Amino acid sequence: MNLFLGIDIGGSSFKYGIGDSKRGLQHFAIKRFTEKSLEAFQLVMREILDESQQWDIQGIGIGSPGTISQPGGKILGTNPNLPFFSDISPAELVPQGVTLPIYVENDANLMTLAESTLRPGKLCIGLTVGSGIGCGIVYHDQIFHGAHGYAAELGHSIVYPAGDACNCGQQGCVEAYSSVDGIRRRLQRKNSPYAGMALPNLIALRNRIPELDIILREGEDALIRALANLCVVMDPDYLILGGGAMDLYIYDVNRMQIQIQHLLPEAHANSIKCEIASYGNRAGVMGGIILCERNHYRNETCIQKDN
Repeated sequence: MNLFLGIDIGGSSFKYGIGDSKRGLQHFAIKRFTEKSLEAFQLVMREILDESQQWDIQGIGIGSPGTISQPGGKILGTNPNLPFFSDISPAELVPQGVTLPIYVENDANLMTLAESTLRPGKLCIGLTVGSGIGCGIVYHDQIFHGAHGYAAELGHSIVYPAGDACNCGQQGCVEAYSSVDGIRRRLQRKNSPYAGMALPNLIALRNRIPELDIILREGEDALIRALANLCVVMDPDYLILGGGAMDLYIYDVNRMQIQIQHLLPEAHANSIKCEIASYGNRAGVMGGIILCERNHYRNETCIQKDN
C-alpha cells in the first residue's frame, strides 16, 4: 500500500504522521524543540526521516507557517513566530540524498484541506489558533492561493487600527490579540503575574481571575470580527476552527458562531456552520498526507498517459 509522510511545523514542535486518505493515520508523533534555529530544524527533520524508514513512504508533505509562494514553495517576507525561517523553502530542511518527492504548503492551508474532505460543500475556511493565527481557504476541493500564493493571511488583517503591535510590524492585527503569543505579550505589557503561565492553566483560571477572562474574551472578539468580515466576502459553507489552543477550548465555538451570525447580513447568517476541526491538532499532518497522495496519483496518471 502507498503511504505518505505529513509534517506540520509549528511554533514549538514538529507534528508528523504516516498514512493515506482511506486508512487515515497509521502513525502520529510530536517532536518538540526549544532552540529556534535552522540547524535545530534540520536536526529534527533528520530524526523524523530516520524514524520513517521502517515504512515504504512515497512522498513528503510539509506544512509551515509563513507566506509561501506558489509555485516554488518558498517562505517570503516576515515569518513572525519563526523569524529565522524565511527566504527559504521548508523542503530545504530535508537532508541531501533523499529522493522522495516533496510538497510544501502553508500549514493552515493543509489543515483546511484535510477538514474539507470530511464535509460536504463547496467552500471551507479553516482557522488555526496556536502560537500565531493561521487561515486557509479550500474551494471545490482545491486550496485557494490567490494571485501570488498569499491568500488567507487573516491573522494579519487589522481589527483595531493603531492597536497593539504585532510581530509582523503592523498594529492591531488579529494575531496580536487572538494568538497564544499575542495573549502572552498583552499580559506582559500589563506586568501580569500570569504572563508566563502554561496555557491550560490560564484557561482553567479565567473564571476566577477577571484579568485573564478579559484578555481571552478580547482575543475571541477580535477573531469573531475578522471571521465575520471574511464570511461577508467569501460566503463559506463552513468555518473550521483548529490548532493546539482550540483543542484546549481557548475560545467558545458556539459563542463564536452566534456572534459571527449577528455581524452578518441576514442572507449569509444562517448558511454558515462553525465547527471544531475533526482531526484536532493532527489536521495539518493529515493535510500534508492528502496533498502528497493527490500529487502522487496525478503524476502516476501522467506517466501512464505519456507511455
